[in-house]
Amino acid sequence: MSEKIGILAIGHGSRLPYSNQVVTELANMISEKHPEYVIKIGFVEHSEPTVEEALMSFKGTGVTKIAATPVFMASGVHLTEDIPGFLKLDPETNEGEIEFDGQNVKIVYAKPLGSDRLIADIIFKRAQEAL
Repeated sequence: MSEKIGILAIGHGSRLPYSNQVVTELANMISEKHPEYVIKIGFVEHSEPTVEEALMSFKGTGVTKIAATPVFMASGVHLTEDIPGFLKLDPETNEGEIEFDGQNVKIVYAKPLGSDRLIADIIFKRAQEAL
């Protein structure tokens, strides 16, 4: 059996629609470029779907592994405590498992965006646009 991968893009969530829209747009861009993946979006607070609701939305998609990927710049309490708790991850491995349709689906947890040359390029681009 070949793997079918899901990506759960996790945003902070906001009462301001634009903040949530950015996460949705990024997830849509990934989906367009990589249609072989099942992409879902969840939010930590102030927005829906929640992380737990988004995780459950993979049911029936046939995914065999889910990469829970925070759309956050750096680690903080949401990334170290809240999200792992929502996903019921093992604190030693940062991995977990959920059962969908009689199949065990592995959950792996990605790191935050962090410092990356691509992000530095975007920051420089925004500075140039402002100038």
